[in-house]
Amino acid sequence: MWPPGSEDSYFSNMDYSKNVVSILPSVEMLVSFNGDMTRSNKRSCLLYAERMDFKELLQLRLAEKSDQRRMYITTVDSASFQDLKQDQSLNVTFSGFMDNVVRMLKDCQSGKLELHLTGRDQNLSAGRETHDYHLQFVEIRSFKNLVHLSLPCRSAPLNTVLFYINIMLDNSHKKQYMLEQNIQQIQVEMNSQRSQMDRLSTENSNLREALAENTRILEEKHTVEIQQFQEKLAKVNEQRSNELERNRRAISGIQAQMEKACLEKADLKSAQEQAEKRCQTLAEELSCCKSRVCTLKEQNDKLHGDLANARKQERKLEYKIEDLKQHTAELQDHIQKGNKEKANMSAELEAEKKILHTKRKALEMASEEISKANQIILKQSQELLNHKKTIAWRTEVALQQEKDVQAKESLLTLREEELRQARITIEKLREEIPQQLQSMRLFADGLEQKYSKQILILKERLSIPSGKENRR
Repeated sequence: MWPPGSEDSYFSNMDYSKNVVSILPSVEMLVSFNGDMTRSNKRSCLLYAERMDFKELLQLRLAEKSDQRRMYITTVDSASFQDLKQDQSLNVTFSGFMDNVVRMLKDCQSGKLELHLTGRDQNLSAGRETHDYHLQFVEIRSFKNLVHLSLPCRSAPLNTVLFYINIMLDNSHKKQYMLEQNIQQIQVEMNSQRSQMDRLSTENSNLREALAENTRILEEKHTVEIQQFQEKLAKVNEQRSNELERNRRAISGIQAQMEKACLEKADLKSAQEQAEKRCQTLAEELSCCKSRVCTLKEQNDKLHGDLANARKQERKLEYKIEDLKQHTAELQDHIQKGNKEKANMSAELEAEKKILHTKRKALEMASEEISKANQIILKQSQELLNHKKTIAWRTEVALQQEKDVQAKESLLTLREEELRQARITIEKLREEIPQQLQSMRLFADGLEQKYSKQILILKERLSIPSGKENRR
């Protein structure tokens, strides 16, 4: 029995039970008895750690799980804490000591430390209070075990054991009462769920019958709709085949028009070659004019020599010499005018050559656009053939066929739009190419007339001085 008025009586007194605070939830762990670390001597115990609020008082209780009458109590108050500080060289306060005890209990729970309950030497404990055990926190090492803390412990008296067993019984009765209430509530809920299950089963059977009837009606409707879709698809396929034949005919017409455009292009090239030949003939005529001007210059030099000889020979012929001087001055003016006209004509020829070169580039670009249009038409015809093949293969499911038909119709509209654009560009080219040819022809005729007039004027001017010389 514990002596009356000891600190242990605080925890087993109903008056102080409100001030008891649990510092660690009750845990189950293995405790070695009498220092034997074999598995067979380790017993499963329940550990309770409590402290007294507003008082420096700590208590650890160990109760064997198999027989909770065997209970061991360790109580530490301020006086016993001072003894522990002196005996085991502790350098902490009482609150730090409680924190360290909680930490070591958690280490025991995780397996880092072990709890040993060993008996004390009876000779040493004869003169003191009957603390007949040591509760040790031991770290297992390979050479020597390390004892972190050793607390005095004793077996609990009967009244303390009965007190805690009564508390456990009260808690178990409360739990049983709560469980009975929960069971009654669960039974009521189960009865309501059973009635609801019966009602739901009847509704389920009705729903199944209605679902079977609805599925039959829907199947009949779907069969009728599928037949209608098949008929519509057959009509759409016929319309598509007719449209494909029309497109083939249109493509063949466009190809014929392209061949005509190629022939017109060849005619344009031949007309361009003739214009180049005319330019060559004009250049030859200019070279002839240059040779005539050179001959005139030689004749002018000869006349100057004759005039010098006439001055030396006869002074009487001064009047004629003055006329000849005037005539030579006129010839020089004519020669200078001929040189200026020749330079202007060469500049105009170069300008006309540049214009012809630009026209030739425009014709080449038009021919390139026509070839690109041909390639686009060929690609579109190939794509139409590919689409026809894909349409022939995609006739398995009604909804998928309908989607494919819509997609192909959109593609066909796009292709028709591209064909229409190609036709518009071809018609524009047809309208522009004859206009360009006509303008080039008119330009070449104008050049021919202009240069022919200028050549006739030069011939007349060159022929006039030769007549005067014959007269004189």
